[in-house]
Amino acid sequence: MLRKNHFIMSFVLCYLLLISLSSDAQEAKDQIRLSLQDCISLALKSNLDINIQRINPQIRDALLTSAKGDFDPSLSFGPRIYRSNDPSYPESGRGNGQDLAIAFSDPIITGGEYGISFNTSRFDRSSPGASINPSYGTGLTFSITQPLLKGFGVDVNKSYIYIAKNNKDISISLLKWQLIRTLTNVQNSYWELFFALENMKVQELALKQAQDLLNINKRFREEGKATPSDVLQAQSAVASREADVITAVDLVKDSEEELKRIINVVQDESQWELPIVLVDTPSFDETEINFRDGIDAAMKNHPEYLQAKLELQNSDIYLKLAKSQRLPTLDLQGSLSLDGYGDSGDAFSQVGKAEYNSWTAALALRFPLGGRMSKAGELKSRLEKEQNLLNLTNIEQQITREVRSSIRQLETAKKRIEATASAEEFAKQVLATEEKKYAVGLSTSYQLLQLQADQAIATKNHLRAIIDYQKAITNLYQSLGMTLDKLNIKVENERR
Repeated sequence: MLRKNHFIMSFVLCYLLLISLSSDAQEAKDQIRLSLQDCISLALKSNLDINIQRINPQIRDALLTSAKGDFDPSLSFGPRIYRSNDPSYPESGRGNGQDLAIAFSDPIITGGEYGISFNTSRFDRSSPGASINPSYGTGLTFSITQPLLKGFGVDVNKSYIYIAKNNKDISISLLKWQLIRTLTNVQNSYWELFFALENMKVQELALKQAQDLLNINKRFREEGKATPSDVLQAQSAVASREADVITAVDLVKDSEEELKRIINVVQDESQWELPIVLVDTPSFDETEINFRDGIDAAMKNHPEYLQAKLELQNSDIYLKLAKSQRLPTLDLQGSLSLDGYGDSGDAFSQVGKAEYNSWTAALALRFPLGGRMSKAGELKSRLEKEQNLLNLTNIEQQITREVRSSIRQLETAKKRIEATASAEEFAKQVLATEEKKYAVGLSTSYQLLQLQADQAIATKNHLRAIIDYQKAITNLYQSLGMTLDKLNIKVENERR
């Protein structure tokens, strides 16, 4: 009998354990548990703004490859057939011909181009008296062209490569800035949701205190120890604090939706209403930074400042290019040709022996009259450089103000934590004393309700100060451009 009872007890315990595990599993399905690191990882993976910006460096990389393609060699191939019926040369100018030309050309980084071309031809004359019929022609030509003024120089000819490289780095800076802003919003939204959840608990506690007092006052009223006014005051407080709870719950919903939107955690619309359970709590890690050190760090790391510097570099490149375009065109041209003519064998052998050759060397000078286009291009480049200089100065001033403001907000939040902690502790002590006095009839319902409200406000203010300190640290790192470094996040495709 004892063994049977032991078996039954074991079965019941196992059954209760299974029910408990099933309940925990169901509860886990009905909520979203998130740590701060979870939110950061989800944002990096799923945030739409980040994913949109992440494509730009790849686009710029393709444009950089395209710019380098300007220096790719080229090969041309051209067969041709024709018929000639020139009456001026009745013996040699009438007949059918075929020729083939193959040419290779390669740009030179200083702006010129060299090339090698080979051509061969055959001509069948219709006149029976021709000494060679069909006749063959072969030619091998080496040529080079080099500008000496306009378009001369390595830097001038690599201008668009330099610009494309800078534009790629600009796109990486834009991606970093998008990451910094988004991850700053993620962290701030996480702590705002934490505040909303804790504030809801504070308001629910205040409501419970008012409800407890209402029950006490109703009992005291029946015992003749309280007036109808005491009951009405407590009822009024309950109604007011119910409204506070409703507002607090609404704040929780808004904060949840904001965090869900940023990290894009909900892919199924049916799960949008699932509540978020936060795993992390705020920690008071003192952060101190000297203003001068902060400015130096911001000028070294802030993506907007680095982007403005790259844009200024681009304007310098465009200006040098515009100055080059104002120069006259002076090209040095040269060529060497090896030719052969006769039957099939003679034509090829003559080219190899270089018996028939010719060469040319020339200078070609050209300059436009007036030059309004090139003058306007240089003026435009000068104005754009001036504009970029002003923009760089403006961004530098903005960053300086942001760093100064962030440091000041951090110091203020730190002082507020200490002050509100003391205020909350005093409010709790005063309320506890007043509750004891009320229990023995030495206080009024009005005074007790007022002190309950004061304690709720003090607790809320202390919580607000803690969250504001967390946000002040996050905002400081954003103003310094160091958010990614603090989170150990590396951006791919960065040019070293």
